[in-house]
Amino acid sequence: MKIHVYDTHVYTATGDYVHFDVLVNDENISQVKQYAEDYLATFGIQSENIEQSRCNFCHSEIANPVVQKNITTQGHSIIRL
Repeated sequence: MKIHVYDTHVYTATGDYVHFDVLVNDENISQVKQYAEDYLATFGIQSENIEQSRCNFCHSEIANPVVQKNITTQGHSIIRL
């Protein structure tokens, strides 16, 4: 499974900085921002500003089995950095 990594930078209303990657396949690219917002909500974080970028070359790769399973069952996988 080929995946795309969206490098996500979030500044919260309290000024905290959160950095994580959202990993998706071609079918779920349009939902990346929603996945990021849902992930932040699990920590009770309301984001004032979400900045995301996609690295076409260095962050497109073959997913490992755990990431593949997450994408298959949830549509995405998150890696907190």
